[in-house]
Amino acid sequence: MYYNLEELKKAYNAGETLKYLFFWGHTPAADGHISESCLSQWWPCRFQVEGVSYCCAEQFMMAEKARMFGDEEMLAKIMESSYPKEMKAYGRAVKNFDKECWDFRCYDIVKQGNLAKFSQNPELLEFLKGTRRRILVEASPRDRIWGIGMGKSNPDALCPLKWRGTNLLGFALTEVRDLLLAADAAPQAPGQPPAPEPLRDRDGLTEAEFLAAYQPGDYKRPSVATDMVIFTVTDEDEGNYRKLPEKELRLLLIRRGGHPYLGCWALPGGFVRPTETTEQAAARELMEETGVGQVYLEQLYTFSQPGRDPRTWVMSCSYMALIDSSRVQVQAGDDADQAAWFKLACRMRSRQNGRELWELELSHGSTILKALLEKEEKETFSQCRILENDGLAFDHARIVAYGLERLRGKLKYTDLAIHLMPEYFTLTQLQQVYEVVLDQELPTAAFRRKAITMVEETEQFTENAGHRPSRLYKKNPGKQQ
Repeated sequence: MYYNLEELKKAYNAGETLKYLFFWGHTPAADGHISESCLSQWWPCRFQVEGVSYCCAEQFMMAEKARMFGDEEMLAKIMESSYPKEMKAYGRAVKNFDKECWDFRCYDIVKQGNLAKFSQNPELLEFLKGTRRRILVEASPRDRIWGIGMGKSNPDALCPLKWRGTNLLGFALTEVRDLLLAADAAPQAPGQPPAPEPLRDRDGLTEAEFLAAYQPGDYKRPSVATDMVIFTVTDEDEGNYRKLPEKELRLLLIRRGGHPYLGCWALPGGFVRPTETTEQAAARELMEETGVGQVYLEQLYTFSQPGRDPRTWVMSCSYMALIDSSRVQVQAGDDADQAAWFKLACRMRSRQNGRELWELELSHGSTILKALLEKEEKETFSQCRILENDGLAFDHARIVAYGLERLRGKLKYTDLAIHLMPEYFTLTQLQQVYEVVLDQELPTAAFRRKAITMVEETEQFTENAGHRPSRLYKKNPGKQQ
């Protein structure tokens, strides 16, 4: 390993493969795990040197500076301070300072302080050991002595020939790590049984060391969102009170109030928060958009086609929800200016040479949204191509079509439509729901033979319906799928 810039430059010129771990700043990770920020001199942790306690490596370094030049006043202020920035300021104010003497001793002082810091704090020690085979680099754009004078995002940071600083802190920490690793490899005392050797990978790392040094930023990470396909069935307005109202399959959409796709209609949804699962995010979005919870919720598919969102790489874990329309209080979220139920239709236009063309249409009053979709005959809509799109944001035409395809498929062998019904309903109303979802008429006798196994008969009948009273049924919890 290399512990100074000159050796590192020679290795680079010789064509050696060099692995770096860049660090700068002392802010802990949001989830509390130990990250490269613990390498900072300002990282808060307790350790002792010769019986004296310190709260960070910066305090030890500045205290040693004051002791070296005999400034007891500044030493007292440094030891009383709780803030690294203040300690550094006191260190710069040390009297009788001699730069040549300090330059000769400072590297060893920093090394001594960090040996104590990491050897006395097991979590920090595990992280430091995990950086094995990497050269530690303080990527500080402000420090040309202890850092390299540039940030890690600067392309020149990978070339030591172009560094603007000498990286003294990085080299000191690299040397401290190798000393601690060497101590671990020392022979056992006579008579003491050897400790079991942990498994190591091709780079010689144990799992703990690998995880401690793992850098998530080495790979580009997508944003993860949930998009909700929320279905309900409503009664179509009917002028003749003696005639049963027709049913309509509807889908909840929101009109986007911001870019991208400003003014277009989209499925309700949002980004998954770091503290929740995708299912929890879907349930949260459902509650925010409709005001209801404890409804049927099913994961549909993860849509990950490249370029599906113009902002960045976004993967959508979509969910389907089935809601009784009588329970819903629709409200637009913060990123929308309107929410509405759209009547939904999706029908095949043509089939030729194993390919199918489908028309998707959603309507709400005078607003009509259309899309033309193409898929292979045996494909699902999750892989369909959007040939034309008028008014729907992102790739939501594909998600809507796939959600309807899933719903139609499951209605053929489950009682899923029960989740779209109110508490009490007639068998005719249930048949209407099946027919409007499947977009086909069903033989009444055959349907009733199937339906009677899914519902529970009650002693109640319809009232004031303008026609002969019909028996009411309710959901049979023991038979729902």
